[in-house]
Amino acid sequence: IAFFGAPTVFGDHAARACAAALQMKQAEVLLNELIKEQQLSKYLLQTRIGINTGDMVVGNMGTARKMDYTIMGNAVNLAARLEGVNKRYGTWNLISDTTFAAAGADFVTRRLDRVRVVGINTPVQLYELVGKQGQLDETMLSCLQIFEDGLQASEQRDWKQAVKAFGEVLAIKPDDGPASYYLERCRGFEKKPPQDGWDGVFNLTEK
Repeated sequence: IAFFGAPTVFGDHAARACAAALQMKQAEVLLNELIKEQQLSKYLLQTRIGINTGDMVVGNMGTARKMDYTIMGNAVNLAARLEGVNKRYGTWNLISDTTFAAAGADFVTRRLDRVRVVGINTPVQLYELVGKQGQLDETMLSCLQIFEDGLQASEQRDWKQAVKAFGEVLAIKPDDGPASYYLERCRGFEKKPPQDGWDGVFNLTEK
């Protein structure tokens, strides 16, 4: 767990958290190159990150024998849930809508689902944290736009158009996790659409 804004208060704590996550993934690439080069392990380091912004309890917690300066609260629990939710979408960095709003315009994100995670009933809008503005190539930016077109089509229940868009993303970037996930889901909805009263929120049953 890492937290920003305590004990020293930062007005840009959400942006700092997002920047740290991106730098961690960049460092991970370099470390994995070293692991392969020196044959340090047959496994590479793969880190999932979940970020949420909100009110939480911060301070020394525990007993006199075992004390830790840490954080607790629903906002903390949601961040922990988002870390695991990455597995569902094939992403590595997920942020909540509150972090998205607080982080500012310096980051490139990909809008995903509105979900209810285990233990938290309020729906959360998910965003993949992709990178910083000005640091992504045109190919990736094009994929993100096509993906958003597909997401909008799926929200309008135009499954055929959604499948087409997500397929286009995979034609450009075959290893794109979110596009693979949404393509299969929309193909399933083509055969068996969701019920008419569905609110578009997905309930996640796993942590």
